[in-house]
Amino acid sequence: MPRNPVRDQQLREERRKQILDAAARLFARQGVLTKISDIAAEAGLSHGHVYNYFKSKEEILLAVIERGQLSYGSILRGALAMAGTAADKFRQIARQALPNERSADIYLVLLQALFTDQLNDEEKRIIRERAGANRRLLIELIEEGQQDGTVMAGDPVQLATLFGTLIQNLMLLEMRGHPPVGEETIELLMQMIGP
Repeated sequence: MPRNPVRDQQLREERRKQILDAAARLFARQGVLTKISDIAAEAGLSHGHVYNYFKSKEEILLAVIERGQLSYGSILRGALAMAGTAADKFRQIARQALPNERSADIYLVLLQALFTDQLNDEEKRIIRERAGANRRLLIELIEEGQQDGTVMAGDPVQLATLFGTLIQNLMLLEMRGHPPVGEETIELLMQMIGP
């Protein structure tokens, strides 16, 4: 049977996702010193199979972080583009980002990566640059909320930092032994940033 390039690409993307999901779980729980053989075992693949997709553990680490940051940026851009008040958009962000265990894993991996010698200064600069781009989207949403009256007055940069910090720490609730984030928690978060 002839090869199907579209199906081959789909399988390749699925396998890559499988590796990155496994790596995110392990990096979050075992740290950035996790070995490729551990990632392969977690993904249900051979050690060599992982090397068909990634050249090194550092490349996997960078891909996990990039995927997480781009996903969060996509959530932010999607919220900014939707109709409704800024408060509605913040609720949407919280609903998409908080109940996702993968978000907590990515956040923990990101923190570890920034404070490790596993990555060089240029790689860390790129990570911080993407984080800054996401923060600018939050600032834009804060400013929109201040204009429509659904977000408290104050320095948009500080408020974006506060909201981002709250979201990041709420991602870790279950890991700390607390119940998962639900609608009640999201509403309390909205009250904290409301006018």
